[in-house]
Amino acid sequence: MQKWNTIFSEEKGLISNYVILENVADERGEPAAKVARTLVRLGCDLYLRFGPSREPYIGENFFPEHPTVEMKYKIDPGDYTLTKESQEVVIKRLGRGDTTTEGLTVLDVSPNEVSQKLVLSCDEVVELDPKPEVLKFQIELMEQDDSICVVVNSDDVAKLPPPSKYQTAPVSMYPAPPEKKLFENSEEETTSGKRKPHTFYIATVKKDGTKRGDAWNKLKRLASESKGGKQIDLSGFGKIYLKRDRENSETVLRYKHTEFEQPDDGNQITKGAFDRAWDKT
Repeated sequence: MQKWNTIFSEEKGLISNYVILENVADERGEPAAKVARTLVRLGCDLYLRFGPSREPYIGENFFPEHPTVEMKYKIDPGDYTLTKESQEVVIKRLGRGDTTTEGLTVLDVSPNEVSQKLVLSCDEVVELDPKPEVLKFQIELMEQDDSICVVVNSDDVAKLPPPSKYQTAPVSMYPAPPEKKLFENSEEETTSGKRKPHTFYIATVKKDGTKRGDAWNKLKRLASESKGGKQIDLSGFGKIYLKRDRENSETVLRYKHTEFEQPDDGNQITKGAFDRAWDKT
């Protein structure tokens, strides 16, 4: 995620009521993850800024009401609200120094009109003025893009409590015990872009001749069986905890190396990410 400067944004006409999260964190002398977490706990949202680009931003558009419908979507420059799930993902990524954007989901809206008809008692049909409505849909970022940054509403920043005068040293300053380092290294290897659990799983089941749809359905069944509290053995990967997402149970799964503690814990495996990994394997 690029750290944008104000002059650049003004020249391109992107200045709005949103400010860059990292700038706010620097001014407060606090980690960006801490500032983001505090804002979310205050009921505020996090946003992604898409600036002017020579190449269009492409995402995968899907509707929560129709989880099987997916299509490519061109994202125009601007500030977009992250979904609640992706806001949690961003906070956790920032906490471990991960600034990747792939797999995050933002919300967009589109005006629409619905035709209306009135049937009279004499069976006469009268055309009424169309009813305006707003269509809401979600867009998943399909690729990593370092030009995208996290922004927050400046009105929300004003709600933050004063920063502490005594900042605790980052955890990284203190040496971790050997067993903790082993776990951290293991987690990093298996959650990086090249070594996520579903890529191991896909490589194994494809060798067995399993079809894509069957493999995804089996992964969903395993997530239903685990429910975040039961450790299961994932083919090609090993022991892991899985669960289905609360709001998008058909298209989003979650995984952790330890038992889930909160509803939105864990890293996401979206259907789109699964399909892309399948095509690359």
